[in-house]
Amino acid sequence: MKHSTNNEKLYFEINKDQYNLFYFNLKDKNGNIYLKSGSYTQKTNCLKGIRSIIINSKNEDRFGAKQTYEETWVFYLKDENGQIIAVSPYYFDTIVEAINFIENLKSLSLKTPVIDNTK
Repeated sequence: MKHSTNNEKLYFEINKDQYNLFYFNLKDKNGNIYLKSGSYTQKTNCLKGIRSIIINSKNEDRFGAKQTYEETWVFYLKDENGQIIAVSPYYFDTIVEAINFIENLKSLSLKTPVIDNTK
């Protein structure tokens, strides 16, 4: 994946699980999930989580990447307290691909679309 500044390629999607907890995913236009959140009891907190992703993605020190046992790469994003707030369920073949996607995340903004499937 090459770096892009086009925010239209990524969007957030809010859903509910079988326990009626809210969560969000960051997806691309093809529906691939690049970030998964934890669970939230309230939708307002889920929306705050999305805002936190956007804010923390501006700070390069908040990203981390690690290699899996299958020799693929995943990345994660931490908040200002060092807590992991999102993890990529998508596995990148190389560290370069993971870093390129991290660059894409830096272009997220409050204008990044949010689709609410819980209505």
